[in-house]
Amino acid sequence: MFNRLSFRATPLKKAGVLAIPVLAALSGCGADKIIPPCPPVRIDNATAALVKFKDGAAQDMNNMEFRAEVVGYKGECLFKDDRVELSMDIDFAVETGPAATGATKVPYFVAIPQFFPRPEGKNVLEFTVPAKGGSQRIRESNVRAVIPLKKDEPAVSYDIYIGLQLTPAQLEYNRAHPVR
Repeated sequence: MFNRLSFRATPLKKAGVLAIPVLAALSGCGADKIIPPCPPVRIDNATAALVKFKDGAAQDMNNMEFRAEVVGYKGECLFKDDRVELSMDIDFAVETGPAATGATKVPYFVAIPQFFPRPEGKNVLEFTVPAKGGSQRIRESNVRAVIPLKKDEPAVSYDIYIGLQLTPAQLEYNRAHPVR
């Protein structure tokens, strides 16, 4: 048995979290069957953006290789008897800077804090920023997360975070220059 439910997010940056969708809907098969809510997906302001400067150079915009930001996501959750499977498309806004020298890989993550520190607690993925590409949108499609569920355990009790995988210096930069 499985039920499918779609979700979409729009950025809400003021509260420290960009988006928290929690949806419930009735199944089209019968009015007495309720589809449970999808797990909430969150984007924390501290990891929503990444400014990459040329290695060893001052944090000056003339030394910027690129800037990337998570700008949204949409997806669906598929409920099965013992798990919920999420499939998301994650959208990034990317701008190459004057110090860009070639295509570069940008790491991002999908994390489920309730599983930390086990390996399934965080999956680090990457997308490619083309060299000297100016401003553009990049979509990572079909990004998946699977949450095993115990009998009668609600999927909404799990949190999913998406963000850019930052070094400690990049995280410090973001805290000093918050995304608006």
